[in-house]
Amino acid sequence: MVVFHLNPWVRVSLLEQQTTAVHSHDMEARIKNQKPASELLRLALPLMMQNGVAPTPRNYSVWYEYVAGNNEALVKAVDALIQEQGLFSDELNAELYDTYIASDQEREIEHLRAELQKMIHESEEHISGATDEASRYQSRLENHAAHLNRGLNSEKLLKVIDALSSETREMVENNSNLQAKLNNMTLELANLRQQLEMVQSELMIDGLTGLINRKSFDRMLLEAARECQKSRANLCLMMIDVDHFKRINDNYGHVVGDEVLRFIALKMREIIKGRDIVSRYGGEEFAIILPDTPFTGALHLAEELRKTIAASKLKRKSSQQTLDSITISIGVAWYRAGEPLEELVHRADRALYHAKHSGRNKVIDGEKL
Repeated sequence: MVVFHLNPWVRVSLLEQQTTAVHSHDMEARIKNQKPASELLRLALPLMMQNGVAPTPRNYSVWYEYVAGNNEALVKAVDALIQEQGLFSDELNAELYDTYIASDQEREIEHLRAELQKMIHESEEHISGATDEASRYQSRLENHAAHLNRGLNSEKLLKVIDALSSETREMVENNSNLQAKLNNMTLELANLRQQLEMVQSELMIDGLTGLINRKSFDRMLLEAARECQKSRANLCLMMIDVDHFKRINDNYGHVVGDEVLRFIALKMREIIKGRDIVSRYGGEEFAIILPDTPFTGALHLAEELRKTIAASKLKRKSSQQTLDSITISIGVAWYRAGEPLEELVHRADRALYHAKHSGRNKVIDGEKL
C-alpha cells in the first residue's frame, strides 16, 4: 500500500555514494525520510555541477526528479550513466528529459508550438508580400497621375486606362489570394486551439478515473492555500487509500481493480459538492481539497464517504460475482495559514497511516496525532 509516493526511493550519501538508491516499503520510514522541495533542490544543484550539467529548466527537472528518487527508471538510467562516463552532454540531458520526464502531452504541446510558429512566419511572409505589392501599385498610380497632369491625347489616355485596369485587376487578385490564405490560416488557428485545449485537459485529468491528476492537485492546493490566507477561511485536506487494493488485483485482476477505482471516484464526485476538489493522488490513493470547510465538517464528510463505500456491493459484470467488501481509510488535516503545504500533506498522510495500521476502514483526525 502506498501513501505518499509510488515507488518511493531515497537518495543517500549524495557526494560519497552517487549511485546508491535505497528502496523503502515501510510507510512510516518513508514519511520520516521525505525531503522538502528546497532540500531536494539543494542536493540537485551541486550534483549537476559535478557532472557538468548546464543549469537550464529542463535539466533542473531531470536532476530534481533524480535526487527525489520517485522516478525509478530515471534513477536507474542516471546511475548507470554516472558509472559509465564523465560529463553529461547537452544531447544526453535532452534525451533524459524526453525519455523520463516529458509526457506525451508535453511533446504534443511542443508540436503545436512549432506549428504555430510556422503559421506566424508564413503569415508574415504573406503580409510582407502584400505590402510590397501595394507599395508598387501606389507607385504606379502616382506615375499615371503625373502623366495625366501633363495632358494626354486619346490614344495615350486609352493606354493609361488599360494599364490601370490591368494593374488593378492584378492587385485585386493578389488581395483575393491573400484573403484566402488568411482565411485558411484562421481555420488552422482554430484547429490548433482545439488541439491545445484537448492537450491541456489531458494534462490535468487522470485518464482512468476522470478526476484531476496529481499535477493539477499540487497546483490547486497551492491556489486554495493562497485564497485561505487571503480570506482567512478554513481549508482542509483528506488523504484516502483503498484498503487491501493489492488483494483486489490479485483475486479479481487489474481490470476489476480499475473498475473499483472508477467506482470510488464516482462516489466521491456524488458526495463532494461545491468548490471541493477530488483528485487521484497516485495508484489507489486519492486526495480531496476542501476550501472554506471547517474541520468538524471535513471529518463529518470523510465519515460519510467512508460509510458510503463500505456499504456498497460491487459485482463483476461477466459473472455477477459479488466482490469482497471494498473499504477505504482516510486521514484528515486542517491547514494552518502560512505553514508550508508539505506540513499539511504530511499530517493528512500520517493520519492515513494510522488509519491503515489501526484496523483500516477508519477516519483519523490528523490534528490529534
